[in-house]
Amino acid sequence: MVKVLEPLISEAKKTGWASGLGTLDVIRLEAASLGLVEVANRRGESPVTSLRPRSRDEARKNSLSAQFGKGEQPLHTDGAHLHEPPDLVVLACEKASETPTRLWIRKEGNVFFYPPEYVSHGIFLVQNGRDSFYSPAFIDGRYRYDPGCMVPCDARARKVVQFFKDAATAAVEHVWDAPGKLLVIDNRRTLHARASAVDDPERLIERVSFRLKGER
Repeated sequence: MVKVLEPLISEAKKTGWASGLGTLDVIRLEAASLGLVEVANRRGESPVTSLRPRSRDEARKNSLSAQFGKGEQPLHTDGAHLHEPPDLVVLACEKASETPTRLWIRKEGNVFFYPPEYVSHGIFLVQNGRDSFYSPAFIDGRYRYDPGCMVPCDARARKVVQFFKDAATAAVEHVWDAPGKLLVIDNRRTLHARASAVDDPERLIERVSFRLKGER
């Protein structure tokens, strides 16, 4: 079997993300052979999620769509509401889409820079029903941030919210300009966001997330 996922993971670890061509079926088979563990976004749901633009009324509570609808979304990490978020997020777009995915990592060349100290000390309430908990937005060398489910609890956390708003101006756009494109994101160090999909209501992205073996 021709390896698709493994080289993309290797690149994503170095640069924050990597792009290629393929399908989620192939990715999931290869991931299983590599010993990666699939992570469901919600208890009892499939690890594969279909992401479509949704209005505020259609969206799930505490989701970004509940706040921003089909408009531009802020930078975030996936699975921020989980006690153990996924290490890796794979997005697949079967058809081309005019709505890019925005990506941000704090690095220069191959050197990853830690965020300002207050990002590690500001406390958020992470809302997840009976499994809600408190956490900073950066801990143990990885980000956890999603303004859809994380409520700032102190002045430093409110400063963190502004930090990520400012970071969005430096985000890079990944364009879904060909059918079958894949995007592999290092969810520990890279935040991502969707541009406005108001004019792209049929956009469909399939997502599957993983924990990397031996890297917790």
